[in-house]
Amino acid sequence: MALRRRDKILIFKLSALLSLVRWYNIFFLALAQYLAVIFVLNDPHNWLALVLDFKVHAIVFASLFSVAGGYIINNFYDLEKDLINRPDKTLYEKILKQSTTLRLYFLFAISGSLLGSLVSFNVFLFFAAFNFALWFYSHKLKKITFIGNMMAALLSITPFFAIFLYFHLEDLVILTYVSFVLLVIFIREIIKDLEALKGDIILGYPTLPVTLGLRKTKWLVAVFTLAGLIPAGAIFYKVGLNGIGYYLALGLAGLFFSAGLLAFAEKKEHFHYLNHLYRLLIIGGIVSLIWLG
Repeated sequence: MALRRRDKILIFKLSALLSLVRWYNIFFLALAQYLAVIFVLNDPHNWLALVLDFKVHAIVFASLFSVAGGYIINNFYDLEKDLINRPDKTLYEKILKQSTTLRLYFLFAISGSLLGSLVSFNVFLFFAAFNFALWFYSHKLKKITFIGNMMAALLSITPFFAIFLYFHLEDLVILTYVSFVLLVIFIREIIKDLEALKGDIILGYPTLPVTLGLRKTKWLVAVFTLAGLIPAGAIFYKVGLNGIGYYLALGLAGLFFSAGLLAFAEKKEHFHYLNHLYRLLIIGGIVSLIWLG
């Protein structure tokens, strides 16, 4: 009976850890990197050689460990705000003691850097800098208006640059495509701030919605939505309406549709649904990598 109880506690703790590191985001990051490697950076017919390339897996898992550590340290600094904005989920994650989560953070961050060292010294430096940037964002940059949102978006796509560094990528179309996805992520970061507005006001976080107000923040999102026409237009001009062009057309439609919904959004629940809508757009961008090659 005691063994069963210990097993249940272990399962609860493992579930809390998976929630803490946002396992679903980790999964889609791994999927995006493998799709990029197979369909974008190499000949898809040569996939077996990539599967057997240890350095590719080292880069992917270095990314996963580093990002997992980033989520943990971000939650550590955001504990008070999360208790206001999402109390049930935060209390569930507190099954793990803070001392345990900090040890896990250091374990993940160090493991990410060490895995990078198995590829090359440059990749090691890349992940060491990435882990420092994740900590610095959570500790300082997140509370700076606009800068926090931009850094969150940049850090979200930074692991891809480790892959690009390894394969010496210089393709302008791919980099333009990444800029479009970056824009979608950036807008989603603003939507997340709208969803967390109550906690940010109480704790004095100077996010864009707190600083500008609801109406001006919506107008800002509208401006960035229009900005999506620039990278999309550049790719349309280069490749036409085929392959990746289909996603961009759907992605633009989704952006403008979401901006239209945002114009009428007022409650936390509305921003919560919009957050998921932008997440679907990002997932669509990940899956569409198979047409980018």
